[in-house]
Amino acid sequence: MHHVTNDPLRQRIAAGERITPEEALFLLQEWPLLDLGTLAFDRKRARHGDVATFIVNKQINPTNLCVHACKFCEFAAKPGDAHAYSLEEDGILASLNDPDLAEVHIVGGLWKTWTMERSLALVSRIRREYPHLWIKAFTAVEVDFFARVTKNSWEDVLGAMRGAGVDAMPGGGAEMLSERIHQELYKDKMGPDKYLAVHETAHRMGMQTNSTLLFGHIETDEELVSHLFQLRDLEDRAPGFEAFIPLAFQPGETGITTSLVSPMRCLKVIALSRLVLDNIPHIKAYWPTLQLETGVTALSFGADDLDGTLGVERIMQLAGTGAPSGMGIQLMERLIRDAGQVPMRRTGRFQRLAVEGIKEKVAVSC
Repeated sequence: MHHVTNDPLRQRIAAGERITPEEALFLLQEWPLLDLGTLAFDRKRARHGDVATFIVNKQINPTNLCVHACKFCEFAAKPGDAHAYSLEEDGILASLNDPDLAEVHIVGGLWKTWTMERSLALVSRIRREYPHLWIKAFTAVEVDFFARVTKNSWEDVLGAMRGAGVDAMPGGGAEMLSERIHQELYKDKMGPDKYLAVHETAHRMGMQTNSTLLFGHIETDEELVSHLFQLRDLEDRAPGFEAFIPLAFQPGETGITTSLVSPMRCLKVIALSRLVLDNIPHIKAYWPTLQLETGVTALSFGADDLDGTLGVERIMQLAGTGAPSGMGIQLMERLIRDAGQVPMRRTGRFQRLAVEGIKEKVAVSC
Protein backbone atom coordinates (compact mmCIF):
# COMPACT_ATOMS: atom_id res chain seq x y z
CA MET A 1 0.00 0.00 0.00
CA HIS A 2 1.13 3.53 -0.71
CA HIS A 3 1.92 5.28 2.60
CA VAL A 4 1.51 9.03 2.49
CA THR A 5 1.92 10.26 6.08
CA ASN A 6 5.05 12.30 5.37
CA ASP A 7 4.56 12.60 1.65
CA PRO A 8 5.67 16.04 0.34
CA LEU A 9 2.55 16.12 -1.86
CA ARG A 10 0.38 15.61 1.20
CA GLN A 11 2.16 18.44 2.98
CA ARG A 12 1.69 20.75 0.01
CA ILE A 13 -2.01 19.95 -0.23
CA ALA A 14 -2.46 20.39 3.52
CA ALA A 15 -0.82 23.80 3.19
CA GLY A 16 -3.42 24.75 0.59
CA GLU A 17 -1.12 24.72 -2.43
CA ARG A 18 -2.50 24.02 -5.89
CA ILE A 19 -1.98 20.63 -7.47
CA THR A 20 -1.12 19.90 -11.08
CA PRO A 21 -3.01 17.58 -13.46
CA GLU A 22 -0.22 15.01 -13.10
CA GLU A 23 -0.53 15.11 -9.32
CA ALA A 24 -4.32 14.87 -9.51
CA LEU A 25 -4.05 11.76 -11.69
CA PHE A 26 -1.59 10.27 -9.20
CA LEU A 27 -3.99 10.96 -6.33
CA LEU A 28 -6.89 9.37 -8.20
CA GLN A 29 -5.01 6.24 -9.21
CA GLU A 30 -2.56 5.62 -6.39
CA TRP A 31 -3.72 7.16 -3.13
CA PRO A 32 -5.79 5.17 -0.62
CA LEU A 33 -9.36 6.44 -0.47
CA LEU A 34 -9.25 7.39 3.22
CA ASP A 35 -6.06 9.42 2.83
CA LEU A 36 -7.57 11.32 -0.07
CA GLY A 37 -10.84 11.77 1.81
CA THR A 38 -9.11 13.09 4.92
CA LEU A 39 -7.35 15.82 2.97
CA ALA A 40 -10.54 16.75 1.14
CA PHE A 41 -12.54 16.84 4.38
CA ASP A 42 -9.89 19.07 5.97
CA ARG A 43 -10.12 21.39 2.95
CA LYS A 44 -13.92 21.45 3.23
CA ARG A 45 -13.76 22.06 6.98
CA ALA A 46 -11.33 24.95 6.61
CA ARG A 47 -13.74 26.56 4.17
CA HIS A 48 -17.17 25.72 5.57
CA GLY A 49 -16.66 24.43 9.12
CA ASP A 50 -18.65 21.46 10.40
CA VAL A 51 -21.79 22.59 8.59
CA ALA A 52 -23.38 20.79 5.64
CA THR A 53 -26.09 22.67 3.83
CA PHE A 54 -29.17 21.76 1.82
CA ILE A 55 -32.01 23.64 0.19
CA VAL A 56 -35.74 23.12 -0.03
CA ASN A 57 -36.09 23.08 -3.79
CA LYS A 58 -38.17 21.65 -6.57
CA GLN A 59 -36.95 20.46 -9.93
CA ILE A 60 -39.24 21.27 -12.86
CA ASN A 61 -38.73 19.33 -16.09
CA PRO A 62 -41.33 20.88 -18.42
CA THR A 63 -41.02 18.17 -21.08
CA ASN A 64 -38.86 15.20 -21.94
CA LEU A 65 -39.51 15.56 -25.66
CA CYS A 66 -36.13 16.29 -27.21
CA VAL A 67 -34.57 16.72 -30.64
CA HIS A 68 -31.41 14.95 -29.49
CA ALA A 69 -30.84 11.25 -28.93
CA CYS A 70 -27.83 11.08 -26.61
CA LYS A 71 -26.77 7.48 -25.99
CA PHE A 72 -26.52 7.92 -22.22
CA CYS A 73 -29.95 9.56 -21.74
CA GLU A 74 -33.09 7.66 -20.77
CA PHE A 75 -35.02 10.84 -19.96
CA ALA A 76 -35.50 12.10 -23.53
CA ALA A 77 -38.45 10.95 -25.61
CA LYS A 78 -39.96 11.29 -29.06
CA PRO A 79 -43.69 11.85 -29.72
CA GLY A 80 -45.56 8.60 -29.22
CA ASP A 81 -43.08 7.12 -26.73
CA ALA A 82 -44.79 5.66 -23.69
CA HIS A 83 -42.80 7.83 -21.28
CA ALA A 84 -43.17 11.08 -23.28
CA TYR A 85 -44.84 13.99 -21.47
CA SER A 86 -45.24 17.76 -21.48
CA LEU A 87 -46.41 19.78 -18.49
CA GLU A 88 -48.73 22.78 -18.50
CA GLU A 89 -47.89 26.10 -16.84
CA ASP A 90 -50.82 26.16 -14.41
CA GLY A 91 -49.83 22.80 -12.98
CA ILE A 92 -46.20 23.87 -12.68
CA LEU A 93 -47.14 27.05 -10.82
CA ALA A 94 -49.51 25.22 -8.48
CA SER A 95 -46.72 22.78 -7.55
CA LEU A 96 -44.62 25.65 -6.18
CA ASN A 97 -47.12 26.60 -3.47
CA ASP A 98 -44.97 25.43 -0.56
CA PRO A 99 -44.04 27.97 2.15
CA ASP A 100 -40.68 26.27 2.74
CA LEU A 101 -39.67 26.28 -0.94
CA ALA A 102 -36.55 28.38 -1.61
CA GLU A 103 -35.45 27.38 -5.11
CA VAL A 104 -36.89 26.15 -8.37
CA HIS A 105 -34.61 24.36 -10.84
CA ILE A 106 -35.89 24.28 -14.44
CA VAL A 107 -34.33 22.02 -17.05
CA GLY A 108 -35.98 19.99 -19.78
CA GLY A 109 -35.84 18.58 -23.27
CA LEU A 110 -35.26 20.67 -26.39
CA TRP A 111 -38.58 20.75 -28.23
CA LYS A 112 -40.55 23.05 -30.50
CA THR A 113 -43.57 23.30 -28.17
CA TRP A 114 -41.36 24.71 -25.41
CA THR A 115 -39.94 27.71 -27.24
CA MET A 116 -37.69 30.33 -25.69
CA GLU A 117 -40.67 32.68 -25.50
CA ARG A 118 -42.81 30.14 -23.65
CA SER A 119 -39.96 29.09 -21.38
CA LEU A 120 -39.18 32.67 -20.36
CA ALA A 121 -42.87 33.42 -19.91
CA LEU A 122 -42.95 30.56 -17.38
CA VAL A 123 -40.00 32.11 -15.55
CA SER A 124 -41.73 35.50 -15.53
CA ARG A 125 -44.87 33.97 -14.01
CA ILE A 126 -42.84 32.24 -11.31
CA ARG A 127 -40.97 35.47 -10.55
CA ARG A 128 -44.25 37.38 -10.35
CA GLU A 129 -46.19 34.85 -8.26
CA TYR A 130 -43.31 33.65 -6.07
CA PRO A 131 -40.90 36.61 -5.92
CA HIS A 132 -38.82 35.08 -3.10
CA LEU A 133 -37.77 31.99 -5.07
CA TRP A 134 -34.27 31.58 -6.46
CA ILE A 135 -34.74 30.54 -10.10
CA LYS A 136 -32.02 28.33 -11.51
CA ALA A 137 -32.97 27.63 -15.09
CA PHE A 138 -31.79 26.48 -18.53
CA THR A 139 -28.51 24.68 -19.11
CA ALA A 140 -25.86 25.78 -21.59
CA VAL A 141 -27.41 23.28 -24.02
CA GLU A 142 -30.78 25.04 -23.75
CA VAL A 143 -29.15 28.48 -24.08
CA ASP A 144 -27.47 27.36 -27.30
CA PHE A 145 -30.71 25.78 -28.57
CA PHE A 146 -32.67 28.99 -27.91
CA ALA A 147 -29.95 31.02 -29.65
CA ARG A 148 -29.96 28.83 -32.75
CA VAL A 149 -33.76 28.66 -33.06
CA THR A 150 -34.24 32.42 -32.56
CA LYS A 151 -31.07 33.33 -34.51
CA ASN A 152 -29.80 35.36 -31.56
CA SER A 153 -26.46 35.36 -29.77
CA TRP A 154 -25.82 33.65 -26.46
CA GLU A 155 -25.54 37.12 -24.93
CA ASP A 156 -29.03 37.98 -26.21
CA VAL A 157 -30.49 34.80 -24.78
CA LEU A 158 -28.74 35.16 -21.43
CA GLY A 159 -29.86 38.78 -21.24
CA ALA A 160 -33.46 37.76 -21.94
CA MET A 161 -33.21 35.03 -19.29
CA ARG A 162 -31.99 37.51 -16.72
CA GLY A 163 -34.70 39.97 -17.74
CA ALA A 164 -37.36 37.30 -17.19
CA GLY A 165 -36.06 36.55 -13.71
CA VAL A 166 -33.47 33.78 -14.01
CA ASP A 167 -30.94 34.04 -11.15
CA ALA A 168 -28.44 31.35 -12.14
CA MET A 169 -27.77 28.59 -14.67
CA PRO A 170 -27.66 24.90 -13.76
CA GLY A 171 -24.57 22.95 -14.73
CA GLY A 172 -26.15 20.23 -16.85
CA GLY A 173 -24.83 19.41 -20.31
CA ALA A 174 -21.14 19.26 -19.45
CA GLU A 175 -21.20 15.44 -19.38
CA MET A 176 -17.44 14.84 -19.79
CA LEU A 177 -15.36 17.62 -21.31
CA SER A 178 -13.70 15.29 -23.81
CA GLU A 179 -14.14 15.51 -27.57
CA ARG A 180 -13.68 11.74 -27.85
CA ILE A 181 -16.61 11.12 -25.50
CA HIS A 182 -18.63 13.87 -27.18
CA GLN A 183 -18.31 12.08 -30.51
CA GLU A 184 -19.00 8.67 -29.00
CA LEU A 185 -22.00 9.40 -26.76
CA TYR A 186 -23.68 12.67 -27.74
CA LYS A 187 -22.26 13.93 -31.02
CA ASP A 188 -25.42 15.78 -32.12
CA LYS A 189 -25.40 17.90 -28.94
CA MET A 190 -23.00 20.70 -28.04
CA GLY A 191 -19.49 19.63 -27.13
CA PRO A 192 -16.91 20.74 -24.56
CA ASP A 193 -15.81 23.96 -26.25
CA LYS A 194 -19.32 25.36 -26.59
CA TYR A 195 -20.28 24.34 -23.06
CA LEU A 196 -17.32 26.20 -21.60
CA ALA A 197 -17.90 29.18 -23.89
CA VAL A 198 -21.56 29.58 -22.88
CA HIS A 199 -20.62 29.48 -19.20
CA GLU A 200 -17.79 31.95 -19.73
CA THR A 201 -20.22 34.27 -21.51
CA ALA A 202 -22.67 34.02 -18.61
CA HIS A 203 -19.91 34.70 -16.07
CA ARG A 204 -18.68 37.77 -17.94
CA MET A 205 -22.28 39.04 -17.94
CA GLY A 206 -22.45 38.64 -14.18
CA MET A 207 -24.63 35.52 -14.04
CA GLN A 208 -23.71 32.72 -11.66
CA THR A 209 -23.65 29.18 -13.01
CA ASN A 210 -23.06 25.66 -11.79
CA SER A 211 -20.88 22.95 -13.32
CA THR A 212 -21.26 19.20 -13.54
CA LEU A 213 -19.39 16.02 -14.42
CA LEU A 214 -20.98 12.79 -15.66
CA PHE A 215 -18.64 9.94 -14.76
CA GLY A 216 -18.73 6.18 -14.66
CA HIS A 217 -19.30 5.37 -18.34
CA ILE A 218 -16.47 5.18 -20.92
CA GLU A 219 -14.14 7.86 -19.59
CA THR A 220 -10.48 7.37 -18.77
CA ASP A 221 -8.90 8.68 -15.59
CA GLU A 222 -7.00 11.18 -17.71
CA GLU A 223 -10.24 12.53 -19.22
CA LEU A 224 -11.84 12.87 -15.79
CA VAL A 225 -8.87 14.85 -14.47
CA SER A 226 -8.79 16.99 -17.61
CA HIS A 227 -12.48 17.85 -17.05
CA LEU A 228 -11.74 19.19 -13.56
CA PHE A 229 -8.84 21.30 -14.76
CA GLN A 230 -10.81 22.77 -17.65
CA LEU A 231 -13.37 23.98 -15.11
CA ARG A 232 -10.67 25.30 -12.78
CA ASP A 233 -9.03 27.17 -15.67
CA LEU A 234 -12.34 28.73 -16.71
CA GLU A 235 -13.04 29.85 -13.16
CA ASP A 236 -9.58 31.45 -13.01
CA ARG A 237 -10.23 33.24 -16.29
CA ALA A 238 -13.84 34.29 -15.75
CA PRO A 239 -15.18 33.61 -12.23
CA GLY A 240 -18.81 32.63 -11.79
CA PHE A 241 -19.19 28.95 -10.85
CA GLU A 242 -20.98 28.65 -7.50
CA ALA A 243 -20.94 24.86 -7.22
CA PHE A 244 -19.62 21.68 -8.81
CA ILE A 245 -21.85 18.62 -8.98
CA PRO A 246 -20.35 15.21 -9.89
CA LEU A 247 -23.07 12.96 -11.35
CA ALA A 248 -22.62 9.19 -11.30
CA PHE A 249 -23.80 7.64 -14.57
CA GLN A 250 -26.97 5.53 -14.33
CA PRO A 251 -26.65 2.75 -16.92
CA GLY A 252 -30.33 1.79 -17.07
CA GLU A 253 -31.02 0.21 -20.47
CA THR A 254 -28.42 2.25 -22.38
CA GLY A 255 -26.04 -0.64 -22.91
CA ILE A 256 -23.05 1.67 -22.41
CA THR A 257 -22.07 -0.13 -19.23
CA THR A 258 -23.85 -2.71 -17.12
CA SER A 259 -22.84 -1.68 -13.62
CA LEU A 260 -23.25 1.37 -11.41
CA VAL A 261 -20.18 3.34 -10.41
CA SER A 262 -18.83 1.93 -7.16
CA PRO A 263 -19.25 3.97 -3.96
CA MET A 264 -15.46 4.00 -3.70
CA ARG A 265 -15.10 5.65 -7.09
CA CYS A 266 -17.83 8.18 -6.26
CA LEU A 267 -16.08 9.18 -3.04
CA LYS A 268 -12.70 9.44 -4.77
CA VAL A 269 -14.18 11.74 -7.41
CA ILE A 270 -15.82 13.92 -4.74
CA ALA A 271 -12.58 14.16 -2.78
CA LEU A 272 -10.43 14.89 -5.83
CA SER A 273 -12.93 17.54 -6.95
CA ARG A 274 -12.60 19.36 -3.63
CA LEU A 275 -8.81 19.34 -3.89
CA VAL A 276 -8.56 20.39 -7.55
CA LEU A 277 -11.37 22.96 -7.64
CA ASP A 278 -9.91 25.30 -5.06
CA ASN A 279 -11.62 28.28 -6.75
CA ILE A 280 -15.18 26.87 -6.80
CA PRO A 281 -16.83 27.38 -3.40
CA HIS A 282 -19.15 24.40 -3.13
CA ILE A 283 -19.01 20.69 -3.94
CA LYS A 284 -22.43 19.04 -3.97
CA ALA A 285 -23.18 15.42 -3.12
CA TYR A 286 -26.12 14.94 -5.49
CA TRP A 287 -27.81 12.00 -3.81
CA PRO A 288 -30.14 10.97 -6.70
CA THR A 289 -27.14 9.77 -8.74
CA LEU A 290 -24.58 8.92 -6.06
CA GLN A 291 -27.22 6.85 -4.22
CA LEU A 292 -28.37 8.09 -0.83
CA GLU A 293 -25.86 6.30 1.40
CA THR A 294 -22.88 7.31 -0.74
CA GLY A 295 -24.16 10.89 -1.00
CA VAL A 296 -24.33 11.21 2.77
CA THR A 297 -20.89 9.60 3.17
CA ALA A 298 -19.52 12.12 0.65
CA LEU A 299 -20.03 14.81 3.31
CA SER A 300 -16.99 13.26 5.02
CA PHE A 301 -15.00 13.28 1.75
CA GLY A 302 -15.06 16.95 0.81
CA ALA A 303 -18.68 17.70 -0.17
CA ASP A 304 -20.34 20.50 1.80
CA ASP A 305 -23.85 20.47 0.35
CA LEU A 306 -26.46 17.72 -0.08
CA ASP A 307 -28.34 19.69 -2.76
CA GLY A 308 -32.04 19.64 -2.01
CA THR A 309 -35.36 18.03 -1.35
CA LEU A 310 -36.09 18.21 -5.11
CA GLY A 311 -39.83 17.52 -5.12
CA VAL A 312 -40.50 15.27 -8.13
CA GLU A 313 -37.23 14.73 -10.00
CA ARG A 314 -37.87 12.99 -13.33
CA ILE A 315 -34.50 12.74 -15.08
CA MET A 316 -32.88 10.22 -12.74
CA GLN A 317 -36.22 8.51 -12.06
CA LEU A 318 -36.54 7.66 -15.76
CA ALA A 319 -33.02 6.24 -15.63
CA GLY A 320 -34.23 3.81 -12.96
CA THR A 321 -31.85 4.85 -10.19
CA GLY A 322 -34.08 3.54 -7.43
CA ALA A 323 -33.45 6.72 -5.43
CA PRO A 324 -36.46 8.46 -3.90
CA SER A 325 -37.81 11.28 -6.06
CA GLY A 326 -37.77 13.71 -3.17
CA MET A 327 -36.88 14.02 0.50
CA GLY A 328 -38.42 15.81 3.44
CA ILE A 329 -36.66 18.48 5.48
CA GLN A 330 -36.49 16.36 8.63
CA LEU A 331 -34.96 13.40 6.81
CA MET A 332 -32.39 15.67 5.15
CA GLU A 333 -31.43 17.11 8.53
CA ARG A 334 -31.21 13.68 10.14
CA LEU A 335 -28.99 12.31 7.37
CA ILE A 336 -26.61 15.25 7.72
CA ARG A 337 -26.47 14.83 11.51
CA ASP A 338 -25.83 11.10 11.05
CA ALA A 339 -22.82 12.10 8.92
CA GLY A 340 -21.44 14.05 11.88
CA GLN A 341 -22.24 17.44 10.37
CA VAL A 342 -24.44 20.33 11.48
CA PRO A 343 -27.41 20.57 9.07
CA MET A 344 -28.35 24.03 7.85
CA ARG A 345 -30.88 25.05 5.25
CA ARG A 346 -29.69 27.61 2.75
CA THR A 347 -30.88 29.97 0.07
CA GLY A 348 -30.07 29.71 -3.62
CA ARG A 349 -27.21 32.14 -2.95
CA PHE A 350 -25.81 29.69 -0.37
CA GLN A 351 -26.71 31.99 2.51
CA ARG A 352 -27.30 29.84 5.55
CA LEU A 353 -30.72 29.99 7.15
CA ALA A 354 -31.89 29.12 10.66
CA VAL A 355 -29.28 27.57 12.91
CA GLU A 356 -30.33 24.06 13.92
CA GLY A 357 -33.14 24.23 16.45
CA ILE A 358 -34.07 27.84 15.64
CA LYS A 359 -37.09 28.30 13.40
CA GLU A 360 -36.64 31.93 12.48
CA LYS A 361 -35.01 32.34 9.09
CA VAL A 362 -32.05 34.42 10.15
CA ALA A 363 -29.29 34.60 7.58
CA VAL A 364 -25.82 34.00 8.99
CA SER A 365 -22.46 34.29 7.32
CA CYS A 366 -21.60 31.51 4.92
